[in-house]
Amino acid sequence: MQRKEQRSWKSGIIFLVTLVVLGSIAWIVWSTFNHRLPLVSNPLTSQESISVGVLNAPQSLDIRSEQEPAITQALLGNVYQTLVGKTDRNAPEAGIAQSWDVSGNGLTYTFHLSDNATFSNGDELNAQDVVWSLQQTITKKFQGSDALSALSSVNELDDHSVRITLKSPSPDLLRTLSGRAGIIYDQDAKLNYSSQAIGSGPYVVSQWDKGSSLTLTRNTRYWASAPKIGDVTLRYYGNASELSKALKSGDVDVATPLDAAGLQTAQNNTSLAVAKGLSQDSVVLAFNTDTSSVLSDQRLRQAIRYLVDNDDIISKQQGLGAAIGGPLSPLDAGYEDLTGLFPLDITKGSALAAYFPPSYYGGSLRLVYQDSYGEQLGQLIKAQLAKGGIPVTVTMVNDADWKQRVESQRAFDMTIITTSSATDSAQYADPSKSITRFDNPDAQNHYRLAQAASSEADHTRELQEYAKAVSQGAPADWLYMKVPVTAYGKNLKGVPTNMTTTYLPLWNISKE
Repeated sequence: MQRKEQRSWKSGIIFLVTLVVLGSIAWIVWSTFNHRLPLVSNPLTSQESISVGVLNAPQSLDIRSEQEPAITQALLGNVYQTLVGKTDRNAPEAGIAQSWDVSGNGLTYTFHLSDNATFSNGDELNAQDVVWSLQQTITKKFQGSDALSALSSVNELDDHSVRITLKSPSPDLLRTLSGRAGIIYDQDAKLNYSSQAIGSGPYVVSQWDKGSSLTLTRNTRYWASAPKIGDVTLRYYGNASELSKALKSGDVDVATPLDAAGLQTAQNNTSLAVAKGLSQDSVVLAFNTDTSSVLSDQRLRQAIRYLVDNDDIISKQQGLGAAIGGPLSPLDAGYEDLTGLFPLDITKGSALAAYFPPSYYGGSLRLVYQDSYGEQLGQLIKAQLAKGGIPVTVTMVNDADWKQRVESQRAFDMTIITTSSATDSAQYADPSKSITRFDNPDAQNHYRLAQAASSEADHTRELQEYAKAVSQGAPADWLYMKVPVTAYGKNLKGVPTNMTTTYLPLWNISKE
């Protein structure tokens, strides 16, 4: 009798649940055909979509091994999240780790993970995944692994806590863990990384047409605040002109980065907003400071820096350049505005150059650079240095000849290169790693102290001193920082504008 009563009770519950489910279905169907009540009213579940036009399509979705920045632009933060997040100014912030503690000696970092993080396939993201991911990155030499050389051990303290122990202080660790080296992978996932992606980010890859487009769709299992746009399609264009045409025709809602012509076109379009951002990339006039070079004398290098008219060069970039002054960008720890160290001063530059008779140059300084920079820049530098009595011969060559003549034979006095402070700022602390062969004990000491610092304050201070020592030693003239230009419809908010070629966080974009 008791069993029958239990069955009757259970049947009643099932009946009630069935009524609720059927009622819900009926409501949804009715709402679909009754236009007075929209089916979707919550903006967080909106299926609105946008298209973003960019350059340089990824050749693979394997963010572990693909070298080109196009893959980080598309997937970092959007699909694959990192242990530490980053702001649009490249500063560390909460990511999968909501907070962290650093020991007084700077050798131990304890990360406290979100307790509800999951991967897009529904798997829980816990401390075991963090430990496994860092170990995989180091042992299999994934992209960014070199920056983890100071790690001694990675240990799981509990399901949501991880401790990293270092062999020596690594004050850049948090920034490192906000990049590729800090990506957390699902250790239980089985996938073909070259064409698939499983991460813990706000989006999943829903379609990839290699070389053409990549569509990201809202991750319905996302553990944090849901992105406001349901689908974002990255459309790839062969050059800046094609990108500009796509923006003008309305094929894309966002375009980045634009060239000078595209910038002008966008500024003339009243339906578009135009933003200039910051980058870590600079165009540099690098000097050969070998002892056998005429530019081994610091006074002549400083003379050149006084004579180079950076403002004039920047004006020729038509809004795509900004003054930089040294090896660090505004997106780097330790950045200071060093543009005042060598202002345009033809009198001072000429006086320094006067120490060197015409015979000293062996005829003229040899400016050898890749033809991709164009003739105008070389001729402009030549004319500027001539005002101080420094003769220059300009030679443009193709990439292969540049590598042979400049990198191998070192048959040059000056060259033009593009550097990224994210990867190249340390080159002036090691002559063997710099095309300039700059050898300055003061700069080297400050960089060593910066890397050995156990506190962020000490690290920042020593980096500032390093940058000053480098800039004053004049191994180069930092002609200008590249300015990424982004244009987008005025109905959009939250469009990223900094570092857009390497980091493109899409989850904050919304439509008005």
